[in-house]
Amino acid sequence: MRQLSLFDDRALTPAPVSDGAAALLTGEGAPAGQLDLFAQRTLRLSLSAEAVAAGELGEARRMLAELTALHPADAEVRRQSERVAALERELARAERSAAPAAALLEITRGLEPATGAFASLRRVLVRRAAEALREAEGDDGRLEGQPPGYYWLEAGDVAEAHASLARAAEARRSARTLCLLADAATSLGDPAARRLYLEALLRDPYDAALAAARDEGVRGLPDVARYELEIEEEPRAWSAPVGIVTGVLPPPLGIALDEVASGAQPAPGESGGPPRSPGQEEAVARARRFVAALAAASSREARRSGEAVIEARRTMKRLAPALFAAYMARGGGALRGG
Repeated sequence: MRQLSLFDDRALTPAPVSDGAAALLTGEGAPAGQLDLFAQRTLRLSLSAEAVAAGELGEARRMLAELTALHPADAEVRRQSERVAALERELARAERSAAPAAALLEITRGLEPATGAFASLRRVLVRRAAEALREAEGDDGRLEGQPPGYYWLEAGDVAEAHASLARAAEARRSARTLCLLADAATSLGDPAARRLYLEALLRDPYDAALAAARDEGVRGLPDVARYELEIEEEPRAWSAPVGIVTGVLPPPLGIALDEVASGAQPAPGESGGPPRSPGQEEAVARARRFVAALAAASSREARRSGEAVIEARRTMKRLAPALFAAYMARGGGALRGG
Protein backbone atom coordinates (compact mmCIF):
# COMPACT_ATOMS: atom_id res chain seq x y z
CA MET A 1 0.00 0.00 0.00
CA ARG A 2 1.38 3.42 -0.97
CA GLN A 3 1.99 5.56 2.11
CA LEU A 4 0.97 9.21 2.31
CA SER A 5 4.08 11.39 2.40
CA LEU A 6 4.93 15.04 2.69
CA PHE A 7 7.58 14.33 0.07
CA ASP A 8 5.21 13.10 -2.65
CA ASP A 9 5.92 14.65 -6.04
CA ARG A 10 2.25 15.57 -6.18
CA ALA A 11 0.70 18.36 -4.15
CA LEU A 12 -0.65 17.10 -0.86
CA THR A 13 -4.16 18.49 -0.42
CA PRO A 14 -5.45 17.52 3.01
CA ALA A 15 -9.15 16.80 3.30
CA PRO A 16 -11.06 18.87 5.87
CA VAL A 17 -10.92 17.28 9.32
CA SER A 18 -14.31 17.12 11.01
CA ASP A 19 -14.78 17.70 14.72
CA GLY A 20 -15.40 14.00 15.14
CA ALA A 21 -12.23 13.08 13.27
CA ALA A 22 -10.26 15.64 15.24
CA ALA A 23 -11.55 14.10 18.46
CA LEU A 24 -10.46 10.68 17.25
CA LEU A 25 -7.10 12.11 16.21
CA THR A 26 -6.47 13.46 19.69
CA GLY A 27 -8.02 10.45 21.38
CA GLU A 28 -10.74 12.50 23.04
CA GLY A 29 -14.03 10.67 23.50
CA ALA A 30 -12.91 7.57 21.60
CA PRO A 31 -12.36 4.10 23.01
CA ALA A 32 -8.82 2.82 22.80
CA GLY A 33 -8.09 1.24 19.43
CA GLN A 34 -11.23 2.62 17.77
CA LEU A 35 -9.30 4.65 15.21
CA ASP A 36 -7.50 2.58 12.60
CA LEU A 37 -3.76 3.17 12.91
CA PHE A 38 -3.32 3.87 9.21
CA ALA A 39 -6.18 6.40 9.25
CA GLN A 40 -4.59 8.04 12.29
CA ARG A 41 -1.26 8.22 10.48
CA THR A 42 -2.94 9.73 7.42
CA LEU A 43 -4.75 12.38 9.44
CA ARG A 44 -1.66 13.38 11.38
CA LEU A 45 0.41 13.63 8.21
CA SER A 46 -2.33 15.70 6.63
CA LEU A 47 -2.41 18.13 9.55
CA SER A 48 1.37 18.35 9.69
CA ALA A 49 1.42 19.11 5.96
CA GLU A 50 -1.00 21.97 6.54
CA ALA A 51 1.27 23.32 9.29
CA VAL A 52 4.36 23.09 7.03
CA ALA A 53 2.51 24.86 4.22
CA ALA A 54 1.62 27.70 6.60
CA GLY A 55 5.20 28.02 7.85
CA GLU A 56 4.27 26.72 11.31
CA LEU A 57 7.23 24.40 11.57
CA GLY A 58 7.12 24.12 15.35
CA GLU A 59 3.58 22.78 15.22
CA ALA A 60 4.45 20.44 12.35
CA ARG A 61 7.49 19.14 14.24
CA ARG A 62 5.39 18.47 17.35
CA MET A 63 2.78 16.51 15.40
CA LEU A 64 5.37 14.50 13.51
CA ALA A 65 7.26 13.74 16.73
CA GLU A 66 4.04 12.38 18.23
CA LEU A 67 3.45 10.32 15.10
CA THR A 68 7.01 8.97 15.29
CA ALA A 69 6.37 7.89 18.86
CA LEU A 70 3.21 6.07 17.73
CA HIS A 71 5.02 4.43 14.77
CA PRO A 72 8.66 3.98 15.87
CA ALA A 73 9.37 1.53 13.04
CA ASP A 74 8.02 3.84 10.31
CA ALA A 75 11.18 5.08 8.56
CA GLU A 76 9.27 7.49 6.29
CA VAL A 77 7.59 9.26 9.19
CA ARG A 78 10.94 9.49 10.96
CA ARG A 79 12.57 11.05 7.88
CA GLN A 80 9.80 13.59 7.58
CA SER A 81 10.03 14.45 11.26
CA GLU A 82 13.79 14.93 11.05
CA ARG A 83 13.50 17.13 7.95
CA VAL A 84 10.94 19.43 9.52
CA ALA A 85 12.95 19.64 12.76
CA ALA A 86 16.10 20.52 10.80
CA LEU A 87 14.23 23.20 8.82
CA GLU A 88 12.91 24.67 12.06
CA ARG A 89 16.45 24.94 13.42
CA GLU A 90 17.68 26.53 10.18
CA LEU A 91 14.85 29.03 10.26
CA ALA A 92 15.59 30.00 13.87
CA ARG A 93 19.28 30.58 13.00
CA ALA A 94 18.31 32.61 9.92
CA GLU A 95 16.01 34.90 11.87
CA ARG A 96 18.73 35.52 14.49
CA SER A 97 21.45 36.19 11.90
CA ALA A 98 22.89 39.58 10.99
CA ALA A 99 21.32 39.34 7.52
CA PRO A 100 18.03 37.47 7.98
CA ALA A 101 16.69 38.25 4.50
CA ALA A 102 19.69 36.63 2.78
CA ALA A 103 19.65 33.69 5.18
CA LEU A 104 15.94 33.07 4.60
CA LEU A 105 16.46 33.22 0.85
CA GLU A 106 19.23 30.64 1.13
CA ILE A 107 16.86 28.28 2.94
CA THR A 108 14.34 28.56 0.10
CA ARG A 109 16.99 27.36 -2.34
CA GLY A 110 17.28 24.18 -0.33
CA LEU A 111 13.58 23.59 -0.94
CA GLU A 112 13.88 23.58 -4.74
CA PRO A 113 12.37 21.88 -6.57
CA ALA A 114 9.57 22.14 -4.01
CA THR A 115 6.17 20.56 -4.37
CA GLY A 116 3.11 20.17 -2.18
CA ALA A 117 3.42 21.56 1.33
CA PHE A 118 7.04 22.59 0.80
CA ALA A 119 6.12 24.69 -2.25
CA SER A 120 3.75 26.64 -0.02
CA LEU A 121 6.44 26.88 2.67
CA ARG A 122 8.84 28.29 0.08
CA ARG A 123 6.40 31.12 -0.69
CA VAL A 124 6.02 31.82 3.04
CA LEU A 125 9.80 32.07 3.47
CA VAL A 126 10.24 34.28 0.40
CA ARG A 127 7.58 36.58 1.85
CA ARG A 128 9.45 36.68 5.17
CA ALA A 129 12.67 37.51 3.30
CA ALA A 130 10.89 40.45 1.66
CA GLU A 131 9.67 41.67 5.03
CA ALA A 132 13.16 41.35 6.56
CA LEU A 133 14.74 43.23 3.64
CA ARG A 134 12.23 46.06 3.86
CA GLU A 135 12.70 46.30 7.63
CA ALA A 136 16.48 46.50 7.23
CA GLU A 137 16.80 48.72 4.14
CA GLY A 138 13.38 50.09 3.21
CA ASP A 139 11.31 49.47 0.08
CA ASP A 140 14.22 50.48 -2.17
CA GLY A 141 16.67 48.11 -0.48
CA ARG A 142 18.43 45.45 -2.52
CA LEU A 143 19.09 41.76 -2.02
CA GLU A 144 20.94 40.13 -4.92
CA GLY A 145 20.03 43.21 -6.98
CA GLN A 146 16.32 42.96 -6.28
CA PRO A 147 14.06 45.19 -4.13
CA PRO A 148 11.62 43.73 -1.58
CA GLY A 149 8.77 44.02 -4.07
CA TYR A 150 10.44 41.46 -6.33
CA TYR A 151 10.26 38.87 -3.57
CA TRP A 152 6.62 39.64 -2.83
CA LEU A 153 5.92 39.08 -6.52
CA GLU A 154 7.79 35.79 -6.37
CA ALA A 155 5.74 34.79 -3.32
CA GLY A 156 2.52 35.57 -5.17
CA ASP A 157 1.55 38.56 -3.00
CA VAL A 158 0.90 40.95 -5.90
CA ALA A 159 -0.92 43.67 -3.94
CA GLU A 160 1.89 43.95 -1.36
CA ALA A 161 4.46 43.90 -4.17
CA HIS A 162 2.70 46.74 -5.97
CA ALA A 163 2.52 48.88 -2.82
CA SER A 164 6.18 48.29 -1.97
CA LEU A 165 7.42 48.91 -5.51
CA ALA A 166 5.37 52.10 -5.81
CA ARG A 167 7.13 53.42 -2.70
CA ALA A 168 10.50 52.29 -4.08
CA ALA A 169 9.83 54.14 -7.34
CA GLU A 170 9.19 57.33 -5.38
CA ALA A 171 12.68 56.98 -3.91
CA ARG A 172 14.46 55.94 -7.11
CA ARG A 173 12.95 55.53 -10.57
CA SER A 174 15.32 52.84 -11.78
CA ALA A 175 14.44 50.64 -14.74
CA ARG A 176 14.43 47.59 -12.47
CA THR A 177 11.92 49.06 -10.02
CA LEU A 178 9.69 50.49 -12.76
CA CYS A 179 9.62 47.20 -14.67
CA LEU A 180 8.73 45.19 -11.56
CA LEU A 181 6.06 47.76 -10.69
CA ALA A 182 4.71 47.36 -14.22
CA ASP A 183 4.70 43.58 -13.74
CA ALA A 184 2.64 43.97 -10.57
CA ALA A 185 0.31 46.43 -12.29
CA THR A 186 -0.12 43.99 -15.19
CA SER A 187 -1.12 41.23 -12.79
CA LEU A 188 -3.63 43.58 -11.15
CA GLY A 189 -5.08 44.67 -14.51
CA ASP A 190 -3.92 48.27 -14.01
CA PRO A 191 -3.95 50.19 -17.34
CA ALA A 192 -0.98 52.26 -16.13
CA ALA A 193 1.29 49.21 -16.50
CA ARG A 194 2.45 49.93 -20.05
CA ARG A 195 3.34 53.53 -19.27
CA LEU A 196 5.60 52.17 -16.53
CA TYR A 197 7.15 49.70 -18.97
CA LEU A 198 7.77 52.58 -21.38
CA GLU A 199 9.66 54.60 -18.80
CA ALA A 200 11.65 51.54 -17.75
CA LEU A 201 12.64 50.88 -21.36
CA LEU A 202 13.68 54.49 -21.87
CA ARG A 203 15.88 54.30 -18.78
CA ASP A 204 17.54 50.96 -19.45
CA PRO A 205 16.22 48.55 -22.10
CA TYR A 206 19.01 46.13 -21.15
CA ASP A 207 17.76 45.54 -17.61
CA ALA A 208 17.26 41.80 -17.11
CA ALA A 209 13.82 42.34 -15.58
CA LEU A 210 12.51 43.62 -18.93
CA ALA A 211 13.57 40.42 -20.68
CA ALA A 212 11.14 38.60 -18.35
CA ALA A 213 8.33 41.19 -18.36
CA ARG A 214 4.91 39.73 -17.56
CA ASP A 215 3.37 41.59 -20.50
CA GLU A 216 4.02 39.39 -23.54
CA GLY A 217 3.68 42.31 -25.96
CA VAL A 218 6.35 44.31 -24.14
CA ARG A 219 8.61 41.29 -23.78
CA GLY A 220 8.49 40.71 -27.53
CA LEU A 221 9.46 44.25 -28.61
CA PRO A 222 13.15 43.44 -29.30
CA ASP A 223 11.99 40.71 -31.70
CA VAL A 224 9.63 43.16 -33.42
CA ALA A 225 12.54 45.57 -33.82
CA ARG A 226 14.83 42.90 -35.26
CA TYR A 227 12.54 40.77 -37.40
CA GLU A 228 9.71 43.08 -38.44
CA LEU A 229 11.49 46.41 -38.67
CA GLU A 230 14.91 44.88 -39.45
CA ILE A 231 16.79 46.92 -36.86
CA GLU A 232 19.68 44.50 -36.57
CA GLU A 233 22.10 46.68 -34.62
CA GLU A 234 21.14 46.57 -30.93
CA PRO A 235 17.38 45.97 -31.48
CA ARG A 236 16.79 45.78 -27.72
CA ALA A 237 17.87 49.40 -27.39
CA TRP A 238 15.03 50.38 -29.73
CA SER A 239 12.26 48.66 -27.75
CA ALA A 240 10.72 51.90 -26.45
CA PRO A 241 10.28 53.75 -29.79
CA VAL A 242 9.26 50.51 -31.53
CA GLY A 243 6.61 49.97 -28.86
CA ILE A 244 5.27 53.50 -29.29
CA VAL A 245 5.16 53.36 -33.09
CA THR A 246 3.47 49.95 -33.17
CA GLY A 247 0.93 50.91 -30.50
CA VAL A 248 2.12 48.43 -27.88
CA LEU A 249 3.28 51.31 -25.67
CA PRO A 250 1.58 54.67 -25.12
CA PRO A 251 3.00 58.01 -26.31
CA PRO A 252 5.63 59.39 -23.91
CA LEU A 253 3.31 62.01 -22.44
CA GLY A 254 4.16 62.97 -18.86
CA ILE A 255 7.62 61.35 -18.97
CA ALA A 256 10.49 63.77 -18.39
CA LEU A 257 12.61 62.77 -21.39
CA ASP A 258 15.37 65.23 -20.57
CA GLU A 259 15.68 63.77 -17.08
CA VAL A 260 15.69 60.22 -18.45
CA ALA A 261 18.29 61.04 -21.11
CA SER A 262 20.58 62.77 -18.63
CA GLY A 263 20.62 59.75 -16.33
CA ALA A 264 23.91 57.92 -15.94
CA GLN A 265 24.41 54.30 -16.88
CA PRO A 266 22.95 51.95 -14.22
CA ALA A 267 25.12 51.18 -11.23
CA PRO A 268 27.22 48.01 -11.59
CA GLY A 269 25.01 44.97 -11.12
CA GLU A 270 21.78 46.95 -11.04
CA SER A 271 20.62 45.88 -14.49
CA GLY A 272 21.20 42.21 -13.76
CA GLY A 273 23.87 41.98 -16.44
CA PRO A 274 27.26 43.41 -17.47
CA PRO A 275 27.66 47.18 -17.99
CA ARG A 276 26.46 48.44 -21.35
CA SER A 277 29.04 48.52 -24.12
CA PRO A 278 29.82 51.79 -25.95
CA GLY A 279 27.75 50.50 -28.89
CA GLN A 280 24.79 49.79 -26.65
CA GLU A 281 25.11 53.20 -25.01
CA GLU A 282 25.07 54.89 -28.41
CA ALA A 283 22.03 52.87 -29.53
CA VAL A 284 20.14 53.77 -26.34
CA ALA A 285 20.98 57.46 -26.83
CA ARG A 286 19.76 57.34 -30.44
CA ALA A 287 16.54 55.61 -29.45
CA ARG A 288 15.87 58.24 -26.80
CA ARG A 289 16.45 61.02 -29.35
CA PHE A 290 14.01 59.29 -31.69
CA VAL A 291 11.36 59.26 -28.94
CA ALA A 292 12.01 62.92 -28.17
CA ALA A 293 11.61 63.82 -31.87
CA LEU A 294 8.49 61.67 -32.10
CA ALA A 295 7.01 63.48 -29.11
CA ALA A 296 7.91 66.84 -30.66
CA ALA A 297 6.34 65.92 -34.01
CA SER A 298 3.15 64.80 -32.26
CA SER A 299 2.76 67.85 -30.01
CA ARG A 300 0.07 70.47 -30.54
CA GLU A 301 2.70 73.18 -30.54
CA ALA A 302 4.60 71.56 -33.39
CA ARG A 303 1.47 71.02 -35.43
CA ARG A 304 0.81 74.74 -35.33
CA SER A 305 4.17 75.12 -37.07
CA GLY A 306 4.63 72.88 -40.09
CA GLU A 307 8.35 73.63 -40.08
CA ALA A 308 8.76 72.16 -36.58
CA VAL A 309 7.01 68.94 -37.62
CA ILE A 310 9.20 68.64 -40.69
CA GLU A 311 12.38 69.12 -38.66
CA ALA A 312 11.29 66.51 -36.07
CA ARG A 313 10.50 64.03 -38.83
CA ARG A 314 13.87 64.63 -40.46
CA THR A 315 15.52 63.79 -37.15
CA MET A 316 13.50 60.58 -36.83
CA LYS A 317 14.34 59.51 -40.39
CA ARG A 318 18.03 60.16 -39.86
CA LEU A 319 18.08 58.16 -36.61
CA ALA A 320 16.10 55.10 -37.79
CA PRO A 321 14.83 55.09 -41.40
CA ALA A 322 12.87 51.80 -41.13
CA LEU A 323 11.19 52.83 -37.90
CA PHE A 324 10.36 56.26 -39.34
CA ALA A 325 8.75 54.55 -42.35
CA ALA A 326 6.63 52.45 -40.00
CA TYR A 327 5.67 55.61 -38.10
CA MET A 328 4.52 57.33 -41.28
CA ALA A 329 2.64 54.21 -42.44
CA ARG A 330 0.71 54.26 -39.16
CA GLY A 331 -0.44 57.85 -39.42
CA GLY A 332 2.63 59.98 -38.87
CA GLY A 333 1.67 61.52 -35.54
CA ALA A 334 -1.68 59.96 -34.75
CA LEU A 335 -0.14 57.74 -32.10
CA ARG A 336 -2.30 55.50 -29.92
CA GLY A 337 -1.20 53.85 -26.72
CA GLY A 338 -1.46 50.14 -26.06
